[in-house]
Amino acid sequence: PPTLRRKGPSAQLMAMERYERLADGSRREIPEIQRRKQDFDAIAADHPLKAIIGRCLANDKHRRPTAAQLHVELLGIAERLGIHHQENKDHTACHLAEKERLLSQKERQLTENEEQLAEKDRQLSEKDEQLSEKDEQLADNEQQLAEKDRQLSEQDRQLSEKDEQLSEKD
Repeated sequence: PPTLRRKGPSAQLMAMERYERLADGSRREIPEIQRRKQDFDAIAADHPLKAIIGRCLANDKHRRPTAAQLHVELLGIAERLGIHHQENKDHTACHLAEKERLLSQKERQLTENEEQLAEKDRQLSEKDEQLSEKDEQLADNEQQLAEKDRQLSEQDRQLSEKDEQLSEKD
């Protein structure tokens, strides 16, 4: 089978072939389709893959098909040509089964996460109730302290009055 990777000097030559020197000494990138013109022209015009190969060689990466687009197109061509039709169906069924397994796993994880979240909500509600009780106790304590403070102020006033009375008697 032909190799897709060039090794040694030919790889360097291919890298140099990407650019051409202009008269002013600058370099210009050679479009991929031009670099591969001889190989591309060797493909018969009516070959079902020629259009796809041409798009794959587009110099603008945004015009090149994605792997998913290629997959769909190649399956379509295989379907039209009757090539490996059952293998494609088997592959799709296997892929679908794997996706269903992953979906089931994710649903189990989601259920577990929802249960954990419900437990955390319950614990948070308990903490809120405890906090409300503590707030009520604190409010009661503050009222008691305010009452004690008022009583102390009253006692302090009475002591001051007695001190004045004693001072007057002396």
